[in-house]
Amino acid sequence: MVIVVGGGITGLVATYELARAGVQVTLCERSGRLGGKIRTTRLDGFLIESGPDSFIRQRPAAVELARDLGLEHALIEPSEPRVVHVLVGGKLHPLPEGMGLGLPTRLGPLLSTPLFGARDKLRMGLDLVRPRGPLDGDVAVGALLRRRLGNALVERLAGPLLGGVYGTPIDELSTLAVVPHLRQAERDQRSLLLAAVAAERSRPGGRRSGSPFVSLENGVGQLVDALVGCIGRADTVGVRTACEVTSVERRGAGAVVTLAGGERIAADAVVLATSAPVAAHLLETAAPTSARHVRSIPHGSTAVVSLGYRGDQLAGEHLTHGFLVAQGEAAAIDACTVSSCKWSGRAPDGTLLLRAFAGARRPELLGANDADLVRVVHHDVASALGIVGNPIVAHVARWEGCMPQYTVGHLDRVAAALSSLEDSPFVLAGAAFRGAGLPDCISQGRGAGDRVLGILGVEPVQRSATWSWLVSAAVTVVPQSSIRVDTDAPPRCRRIGVEV
Repeated sequence: MVIVVGGGITGLVATYELARAGVQVTLCERSGRLGGKIRTTRLDGFLIESGPDSFIRQRPAAVELARDLGLEHALIEPSEPRVVHVLVGGKLHPLPEGMGLGLPTRLGPLLSTPLFGARDKLRMGLDLVRPRGPLDGDVAVGALLRRRLGNALVERLAGPLLGGVYGTPIDELSTLAVVPHLRQAERDQRSLLLAAVAAERSRPGGRRSGSPFVSLENGVGQLVDALVGCIGRADTVGVRTACEVTSVERRGAGAVVTLAGGERIAADAVVLATSAPVAAHLLETAAPTSARHVRSIPHGSTAVVSLGYRGDQLAGEHLTHGFLVAQGEAAAIDACTVSSCKWSGRAPDGTLLLRAFAGARRPELLGANDADLVRVVHHDVASALGIVGNPIVAHVARWEGCMPQYTVGHLDRVAAALSSLEDSPFVLAGAAFRGAGLPDCISQGRGAGDRVLGILGVEPVQRSATWSWLVSAAVTVVPQSSIRVDTDAPPRCRRIGVEV
């Protein structure tokens, strides 16, 4: 028997992999729903994502899982034109073409963009001649980029982009955990700009023509629907929601898991696919050294506010997939995605759906009530996009203390936590450890399954024809509505008549 604690995407994938091998598994999820931060909601014809709205194809685990589950036909790319803006000086400026994750991959658009003045561009140009800096140990991404390229690029592009993706201020964000290629680029080629341009040109087929992101027709929750349906049809799997694990302990070569009601379950192995604070609490007695290192991984909070408007409320002509907010701007929000422009099928005809993120720039907003939070977000997006009048739909999702932050030294903390569990029946996996993105979590779920099979002495198996049939059947019978909200964290929604 294997116990998987946590029904987010990592725990679901670990369960899926163990079920394929015929292992007896019980999945325990504290809330009343499965999917973790993946939450797709339909509200008055709008398709709202409270968590991730897509996944990156260059890390193929998510795309491969979608194909395994029979969802290849449902994969979609962002709509054209793929334009993103940056809010600087109260105005929206197009993101320079060829902008990678924190660095431009084309020098022409960088030189011509109005985002930077001549002095800023000259400062960036010093990267071409500056000597290499210290190359030992981890450093903050912000410190590395400021040293090579200056403050302007960090504050207007790299900071909002990388800090927003990882929910961590760029001057605290770990280079080795997030963008290790930057350290390698400085080591090998000295200039980060030249290294980025060279890397782009060396890609097979030349420059990328398509978007690096993909999603699903019915939202990312469609992936969880299919996965849950597949797991539910496996004879060796039991799924228990509203089931809190309160402690784990060693017993010989195995473990004992205690549930909130007092029930105790013997297990040969336990996968902890939870947030770091929960995992640390559970490991406190059984593996105190690991618990100490896991507890040192900081977690932050964020709020996702989705707003719907009639199309005629958009007074301006901004055709955009969204915008980042540069440091120093008066806006309270961190970024905004115009979901109905970015993805098809997200809003009824003649309407507009967007979602904004709040909490990093103004942490006090996380303590505001829903009405005040909606009011602040509406003001910022209406000012930026030229929206007139009130939203017709509002939806608030709060993620409190469950957003891992990859600060300097993150990889060392993770390595110490994992190494102290090498001879134990406990396996750690999830967003807090080796990648917070959807593909990373899926890869960790598969890795956790492989680790458990090693503990059990069971050989991994190839997907059989029987299992493929089971997947296809699951996809056809599980409706999108099976993704439900937490019983302990109900959705905060307002429909027509929101007062702002």
